[in-house]
Amino acid sequence: MEIRSRIFEKYTDYKFSIPLKGNEKVFVKQGSYVKIGDKLFEGYNSGIKKSIYLPKIINCKVEDSFKYISRINGEYVDEGDILAQKVSSGGLTVTEAVASVSGILDLSRISKGYMDILGEETSTIFESDFDGYINTINPNDGMVVTADATCIDAVATTKTESKYFGKLEILADGNSIVTEKILDTDYSGKIVWVGPVLYDRVAFELFERGAVAILTYAISYSEFRNIGLPVAVLGGFGSVHCDPKFIDRLITLKGRLTILDGIENQLFIISGDIKENRGWFVDQYINQTVISRAQSSYGYIGKIVDMQGDSGYVFVDFDKKGKSLLHIGSLDFIDL
Repeated sequence: MEIRSRIFEKYTDYKFSIPLKGNEKVFVKQGSYVKIGDKLFEGYNSGIKKSIYLPKIINCKVEDSFKYISRINGEYVDEGDILAQKVSSGGLTVTEAVASVSGILDLSRISKGYMDILGEETSTIFESDFDGYINTINPNDGMVVTADATCIDAVATTKTESKYFGKLEILADGNSIVTEKILDTDYSGKIVWVGPVLYDRVAFELFERGAVAILTYAISYSEFRNIGLPVAVLGGFGSVHCDPKFIDRLITLKGRLTILDGIENQLFIISGDIKENRGWFVDQYINQTVISRAQSSYGYIGKIVDMQGDSGYVFVDFDKKGKSLLHIGSLDFIDL
């Protein structure tokens, strides 16, 4: 008897916190139930007009970025103002970061190396896209909610913080390898799925445009170690096949509230429309969904269509890749 892994696992009564800045107009009360479409609060935010990644501009370490700032958080800056500068060890050269637009300087992401220039403040009404229960509302914990969620285990997460909160954004069709040219100007408040592979230059561009965190299926291990920004890897390192069946399920969750837990290496997507999981144990092999761990077909998802007697080998239909004869030990039984 085999144990079935749940790639998209349903969590009932998952408790999470929606961060509050303290200037929101809250429409719901502690101890109340909310439904899809209910207004939760009205928030006031300023969109990012321009982000500057100091380690790239002045060649400093991420953790030392704050040392070179020459302006104050919340200060209005004009185009051409010097925001940071680094003097060489010999004092012969000075490298400067200059504002390319005018706006309010925001240093809330300086621990990650970013200085943001914000535009005008606008109000946004935050509506619930889930059914849930409001546990508490306070400035420290935010709005603590209990609702159903879909959970995806990550292989690894860069742990610059414990948890990241945002709405799930899917780049392009979710299955393409993207470049900087297709990116929008602002990804503030978004946890972004970039597709099967992430390259560091795309990661830096996304974070410069306000992304909270990035999701990918695979990445070079050296790039993962060196990015130093919140990235979750769902498949593995190097050249790992990302099956379209996985992506097709993931993109149905676009726009949902998402919590990336960097400590537990788990992704929670808040959604009331969740497919029930099948049982943990597999009692028969035919028609079971599996993912291959064999070198020739690693990462491909298919169904067992036949067995070769008692040899331990089975025929797996991988759709476009065709059928393969694989040993049962090279397959993981999964629930999509």
